[in-house]
Amino acid sequence: VYLATDPDREGEAISWHLAEVTESDQTHYHRVVFHEITKEAIEQAFKHPRSIDTQLVNAQQARRVLDRLVGYKISPLLWRKVRRGLSAGRVQSVALKIIVDREREIQKFIPVEYWTIEAELTKEIPTTKVIPFRAMLIGFIDGTKLDIHNREEATEISDELKQAGYNVIKVKTKKVTRQPAPPFITSTLQQEAWRKLHFSAKQTMAIAQQLYEGLPIGDEGRVGLITYMRTDSTRVARSAIVEAREV
Repeated sequence: VYLATDPDREGEAISWHLAEVTESDQTHYHRVVFHEITKEAIEQAFKHPRSIDTQLVNAQQARRVLDRLVGYKISPLLWRKVRRGLSAGRVQSVALKIIVDREREIQKFIPVEYWTIEAELTKEIPTTKVIPFRAMLIGFIDGTKLDIHNREEATEISDELKQAGYNVIKVKTKKVTRQPAPPFITSTLQQEAWRKLHFSAKQTMAIAQQLYEGLPIGDEGRVGLITYMRTDSTRVARSAIVEAREV
């Protein structure tokens, strides 16, 4: 019997429970793990089976115990002392603490008005092609930073700069490498959908479910367009990467 449950502590525990419940002297159990549902990955997993990892199983058991020690003990106390319907937990209570700390920082923040001045400049020397470039006022020539705190200061400095001449005293060139953003996980997909499209998490996941299940694409029929969207893994199948680069 090959056990191909999820490649994490929860999946390992499920495999262990299955083996315990169906244990037989005539049955041999093999654990197979793959991180992508591709022919190549599945074949490789079945070529290299292993035994059940008891350390992962113990980690899952410890997680269950902690959930009960924290949630089962503190939630009733919240009902009595604060309000019914509240809950506490191993993860949610810590996350709530982080949110509260951040909110307190925001409340203590004292906003300060500041202004920036930018200009679009071009060469005075006639050329066949005029290439304008943007410049920002950041300080004085001696390196002192310039802070502008109101419209009046900004207007006064801007009026003076309009009458001035400018020279390029140094040009520095450097190569910059930008790495592509990692593939979406559930949280980053929801964040980006809200930032760009103002979609709620529920709306985003509903659309993602449709894309995952597949949409009619011409003569190809129904085609799944994204990988599974409920995940915290950024792993992408090597074969998929190669195929994408060939497009």
